Amino acid sequence: MSKTGRIIMLVGVFAVMVSLSLVRDGRLFGHAFEREKEVAHPAISVVDGTTVVNTSEVEGLPTGYAGAVPVKAYITGNRIDSIRPLPNAESPRFFGRLSEEGLTRTWDGKTLSEAAGITPDAVSGATFSSKAYIANAHAAIDIALEAQGRTAADDSSDAASRWLPAGIAAILVIIMGAVIPLFVHNKTYRIIQQLLNVAVLGFWTGTFLDYAVMIGFFANGFTFSAASTAILLMLAVAYIYPLFGKNSHYCMWVCPLGAAQDLAGHLSRRKIHIGVKTVHALDIFRKVLWVVLLSMLWLGWLSEWIDYEIFTAFAIKSAGWGILVAGGVIIILSVFIPRPYCRFVCPTGTILRAHQDAVN
Repeated sequence: MSKTGRIIMLVGVFAVMVSLSLVRDGRLFGHAFEREKEVAHPAISVVDGTTVVNTSEVEGLPTGYAGAVPVKAYITGNRIDSIRPLPNAESPRFFGRLSEEGLTRTWDGKTLSEAAGITPDAVSGATFSSKAYIANAHAAIDIALEAQGRTAADDSSDAASRWLPAGIAAILVIIMGAVIPLFVHNKTYRIIQQLLNVAVLGFWTGTFLDYAVMIGFFANGFTFSAASTAILLMLAVAYIYPLFGKNSHYCMWVCPLGAAQDLAGHLSRRKIHIGVKTVHALDIFRKVLWVVLLSMLWLGWLSEWIDYEIFTAFAIKSAGWGILVAGGVIIILSVFIPRPYCRFVCPTGTILRAHQDAVN
């Protein structure tokens, strides 16, 4: 394919993501194409002896799938009465799980110092929303402590700093996977990189590309934070590298799930032989599945499937049992079948492969 054709294909892939962002969230790079819900201006105020902290415009905090998840914290003296979410663009069906699981009542009745040391697990099926809510709750607690001239139990007055070390680690690992393999062709280094991908990008930071992350990025745009920078770097490797002949570089050198499957494959030399016809049938299945799932997103019918892509199994504490079991099955299969999920199922990998194959 000519260079012009490659660029046209890249624009086409981006057009798909733009359309999904507009259909699902009504936003593109932070600009809303529908009337946004009003939220109160962030401030510390005192109403009838109760201190009210609003995190609407606290910068650097993680966002949910559809945008910011601000909260209001109500504090009397040194004790939290409640921390409640403000209006946001998250899916009500999934955001409602935060209340159903008791997350929104986690800090009720606690002193500020006690609350500062509490970091509950994310809610299964609403991982990004709950992580954003938790981060906003910690921000409100920190602001209240700072207003009283004290610091949080973890000695951090900036809630965003809780995410900084992990974000920087993710950025470094992504850069390593993006750059070093261009100059170093060594099996030992490949294993080292894959271990880092699984440990740092997978289990520690939960940094990867899936439809939820990509749509969220296109909808909300880039923010000057470590997490957003890490996702931007991944997108660059996934979409830009193929233009320069580095097809599948993201899948092979950066993706934590791809790395986990490769590492599992080293555990046994015995492989299950899959016939050419079966491989062809499974490849067709992957493409049909992708078209169906993409159509569901466009039509808004059962579009919540993006909350359950297998990548979320890395968040062991918050992932549902179904996702964990599916992840375990994939790793077991990977011992005997090279990259089974990548080759025969992955919806995210399919859109990346469509772009990569086109520029091949």
